[in-house]
Amino acid sequence: MNIKSLFENKPRLKHVELLLLTKYLAVLLRSGLPLDESLEILSKQTKKRKTPLSLILTGLIGHIRTGKTLADGLLEYPKTFSLVYVNLIRAGEASGTLQDNLDQLVKQLEKEHDLTQKIRGAMMYPSVIMLAGLVIASVIVVFILPQITGLFLSLKVEIPLSTRLIFWVSDTIRFKWPWLIGGGLVLGIIINVFYRNKKTKPFFHAFFLIIPVLGKLIRQINLARSFRLLGTLLQSGVSISEAFEVTISVVRNLRYRDMFEEMKQGISKGGTIAAVLEKHANLVPPIALRLVDVGEETGTLGEMLLYLASFYEDEIESQTKSLTSLIEPFMIILIGLAVGWLAISILMPIYTVVGSI
Repeated sequence: MNIKSLFENKPRLKHVELLLLTKYLAVLLRSGLPLDESLEILSKQTKKRKTPLSLILTGLIGHIRTGKTLADGLLEYPKTFSLVYVNLIRAGEASGTLQDNLDQLVKQLEKEHDLTQKIRGAMMYPSVIMLAGLVIASVIVVFILPQITGLFLSLKVEIPLSTRLIFWVSDTIRFKWPWLIGGGLVLGIIINVFYRNKKTKPFFHAFFLIIPVLGKLIRQINLARSFRLLGTLLQSGVSISEAFEVTISVVRNLRYRDMFEEMKQGISKGGTIAAVLEKHANLVPPIALRLVDVGEETGTLGEMLLYLASFYEDEIESQTKSLTSLIEPFMIILIGLAVGWLAISILMPIYTVVGSI
């Protein structure tokens, strides 16, 4: 990669746009149209000119008509077409099963979209509640409490610790907010530096996996994505070594990436995937180990991996629903405690004055 390529403004498609492009291209090719004509039809369907989709289609048509392969053309747009996508297209072009591989890509993209939507949906409710709580608390602390601070100080009674703490928080936010923002930015930068550091990043990834409830969900997400990816590649005719290479480049959690790297090395030495999985019982449940073992013995590894991916995707859906149900009462209790603490802290000095009278 040269310096010039780093600054090129390549067009980029959204996930839904990529899904639709792949689906329409698969339909056109299955109808018997040649590749360049199919791309030409899709290009004419784009109503607006110079959109990312039209620019990408125009570039791909140019590549095809100069004798290059579709996979080579896709490599020009790395922000849109991942290594998984390119390798599946390349395998399809080499084996004459491009339409079938496009169908596999459609399924892969649909599953990724569904999985992302499930995770976002599970996090939406607690995020909204947290945001609403912070907004309400900020309004009370910044605008309401300062109005009664002078009143309490003029009562000449001993102010309880909880009330003094609220007043301190209010004064800190009102008068020292630049320091709070600066401190938050510095803390965020420090955490980000440690998270991205090669020496400390594995610690964070290992810690995420042992968090109660959330750790199980993270393990299921990694298994669902990696198994579906690996299974799709194997089913589409990609060699097992190349399939592992692509999977390793896509897996985000370093613990799972190391596990797949170990699988790749084990296979190159004549070993089995199941033998490696046995060493990582904390990352892969026994059911997955057993099914992978059966898949290797019967020659249906790709099918077994896709079955496991579907199984864990269903587990993720169930887990996210359970997580949402668990978070709801917790958030209600937390907000109730905060409101109760605030009310008591404000009312206690008033009761003290009334009692002294």
